[in-house]
Amino acid sequence: MPSDTAAPTAVQLPAAFARTSLPGRIVFGDGAVRQLADELDQRDLRRAMLIAADYDSSLAAHGRQALGERLKLRWAEVRQHVPRELAARAATAATAAGVDVVVAIGGGSTTGLGKAIAVATGLPLAVVPTTYAGSEMTPIYGLTSDRDKITARDTRALPRIVVYDPRLLTTLPPAVVGPSGLNALAHCAEALWAANADPITDAVALDGARRLRQHLPEAYATDDAAARGHVLIAACLAGMALGTVGTSLHHALCHLLGGMFDAPHAETHAIVLPYAVSYLQPAVPEAARRLAQAMEVAERDLAGSIWSLGQSVGTPAGLRSVGIREDQIAALTRAALAKNLPSPRPLEYDALHAALHAAWTGQRPD
Repeated sequence: MPSDTAAPTAVQLPAAFARTSLPGRIVFGDGAVRQLADELDQRDLRRAMLIAADYDSSLAAHGRQALGERLKLRWAEVRQHVPRELAARAATAATAAGVDVVVAIGGGSTTGLGKAIAVATGLPLAVVPTTYAGSEMTPIYGLTSDRDKITARDTRALPRIVVYDPRLLTTLPPAVVGPSGLNALAHCAEALWAANADPITDAVALDGARRLRQHLPEAYATDDAAARGHVLIAACLAGMALGTVGTSLHHALCHLLGGMFDAPHAETHAIVLPYAVSYLQPAVPEAARRLAQAMEVAERDLAGSIWSLGQSVGTPAGLRSVGIREDQIAALTRAALAKNLPSPRPLEYDALHAALHAAWTGQRPD
């Protein structure tokens, strides 16, 4: 007699992988910045260089208060994409002051400068992030010179201590919250189809994407510490995943835009993400399916849903809105092919140019 019960699907052995878990101390909590001094003292780090941008005096004040007598050098000059000459001057100043730790409090540009100093000097790095860049969880750093941004991996760039204090992010303006959160989502997405992805980083990245879809709109609409704290956790997860597996096409394109045209970091990532997803989805259907499931959106409209989320949290309307000219899209496409950027889908001029031109106009991806 035939059975009405379908035969169970055979369970497949997970694919083989090897990974190196990234080291580091993470402290999270409301008011956690006050624990920074104790964390340094436990490691016998007594002479700190504080990096805090001169355009955010409140963060500098938090840093000075947290460090107290440990503060030996204050560095206020911070620029996006970390110019190589700036990093060299800051590293020279750190060495001359005889500091034994670099402390960076601020967004991704501040963290990036701290990483460059740590690589150049060998000094340990402590970071207090105040945006959702997530770079504090990665050994990846970049330097820009001659309109070219070069990124590299170096274990010396990985912070020894990361202090997450959601209270510091309650003053972050919505115009920064939205693009910065989309930047974190880009980390989650790219970690799923980067060359070294594995089941552990997949789980971390998917949970980060789920949290961002759930909490980013509220974090953008209000200054609620709980919502912004959940997004901060998501950014941490995103950075952990991407820092372990490395980057892929989306980040490579955004770094080109930053190096060639000085495009703003978070806004560029937020704008380009849905178009990169649209371009890559045919080559990574399973990863895209899991990302759509985590975000609770239709798989066939994954790119469009990411675009809609971005628009709801203030993503600028296309690359043209951040100063990119239409004629520069062709130069960007040629550079991407010339550099043979990492991509799970082979790069083809017409298709990539079409995707980047759509990103320039800001139209909703199909």
